[in-house]
Amino acid sequence: MTTTTPRRGFRATAATTAVAAALFLGTGTAQATDYRAITDRYLFDISLSEFADVRGGKPHAGTLDWSSDACSWSPDRPLGYDFTRACHRHDFGYRNYKRQSRFTETGRKALDDNFYRDMRAICAGRWQCDSAAWTYYRAVRQFGAS
Repeated sequence: MTTTTPRRGFRATAATTAVAAALFLGTGTAQATDYRAITDRYLFDISLSEFADVRGGKPHAGTLDWSSDACSWSPDRPLGYDFTRACHRHDFGYRNYKRQSRFTETGRKALDDNFYRDMRAICAGRWQCDSAAWTYYRAVRQFGAS
């Protein structure tokens, strides 16, 4: 038969309470931030205008790469249609997918398709602009992995 002293009983109760509190409230450490989910939200879940606003504040700048060379070696404004914001989001996708070790062919295709959607939204049905968007899209599909 085991007897429990008041001190031993107090320790057991305190330990049980601490474990229960940790499970209920968390351990006191900061919750891990899911930067992949944040990246995907900025890429695929918000409009291009919203992305431009978010990009202006550069949230999570220590972890997310906001750098961009706009449309790289192509004009930012082909035929007078400004693709700069679409290029900024595309660069954000490429840079962060690479940083997050998920720049696969499937990921790259999703980023390139999103780039094309963004450019088409900028074009708003103007056929000359749509033609330029298609040319830019084909170029990133051909050369974007290099």
